[in-house]
Amino acid sequence: MKLIALLLVWLLLLPVLALWAPLPIPSYQDFSVLYFSDAALLNAIPLYDYPTQLDWVRAQTRPDFEFHPYPYPPWYALVTLPVAFLPIEAAARLWFLLNLTMIAVSVWLLTPHWKVSARWFSILLAALFIPAFGLLVVGQYSAPVLLGAALFVWAAQRQSPWGLAISLVLMTFKPHIGLFLVLAGFGWLTLQRKHPFARQAIGLTVALGLLLIAIGFLADTRWPLTYLASLLRYREIPGVQTCGLCASLPIGLMRLLTGQTNTAQAAIVSIVLGAGLLGFVLWQFGSKLTAPRLLMCLAILFTLLVDPYLLNYDYILLLLPLIILTQQVRAPFARLGLLIAYLLPWLALAFGRQGNPVLALSALLVLVLLWHSEHAKSKSQEGV
Repeated sequence: MKLIALLLVWLLLLPVLALWAPLPIPSYQDFSVLYFSDAALLNAIPLYDYPTQLDWVRAQTRPDFEFHPYPYPPWYALVTLPVAFLPIEAAARLWFLLNLTMIAVSVWLLTPHWKVSARWFSILLAALFIPAFGLLVVGQYSAPVLLGAALFVWAAQRQSPWGLAISLVLMTFKPHIGLFLVLAGFGWLTLQRKHPFARQAIGLTVALGLLLIAIGFLADTRWPLTYLASLLRYREIPGVQTCGLCASLPIGLMRLLTGQTNTAQAAIVSIVLGAGLLGFVLWQFGSKLTAPRLLMCLAILFTLLVDPYLLNYDYILLLLPLIILTQQVRAPFARLGLLIAYLLPWLALAFGRQGNPVLALSALLVLVLLWHSEHAKSKSQEGV
């Protein structure tokens, strides 16, 4: 309870820090989509009315300002609406601090038995993990999904219905990287439904889901239709169709085989990869999928190896299996492997776009280390 009180005080202080802290955070990068979508919403412009939004935003900025359609669910915009009450420079600093807080809380939830000094050092390392660092700088939106995954692991261990329900809600904030996590988490709850906490968590999840659907109409009265139209419009952006910045394994394979980076073609590769990886997971981990830590690790790795539209900051999800494996592996070569998996993304930074495939290699290495850890654990139990 003391930590929760401290966290609430910290959150109340954030707007003051955002207004006065000398943080040189860029305000007109990815964060500007969230900011101007929220600001337009405050001016009675529906969230997914892109033409009206664009006219309004360019009137506030400049005639050639590049502004993309809002690609996230309406509840993301509604929850973040307070940032639009600040000037954009202060709002960018506030979003930086909120993202940093979500990363810190995620690490804290995943390390309950560590010394306090080790937990703070882990938060520093997490913030310096290249995908996390990039997310913080440009003001990206993947941190709630990481927080949801970490909260799920924490709440499952404590059989907390509210924690489990809120964790699944957080995973929906960025659906294309949270979908498999939600399915895995809700599937786990369904399998545990003989326990009262699981039944309560399922009920709370459904209730919160209906609430999100309902409040979405505050952002756009036709949001189920206009949101779909916004996603289709977003896909028409040249940088999305031919995703030269994508860091996914399917895009990397397409580039290697054909020299192209078309996301529609990469989706076919994703289906093949997904089928093969799902078969491998069921074969090697099938009897252990009731363990929530392992399940969430595998759901994250499945996402990072199969999803065709991943940018480097989406690999912030890799922090969860890295932290969990740090607590499990003991062999020197496995610890070295974890260090390599953590440091590999620096190559992506060093080589620019050409280094993007390194992020997928890091995820593959973590999958191998996870498989080795579980295999060694099984052999140890058989020996006992």
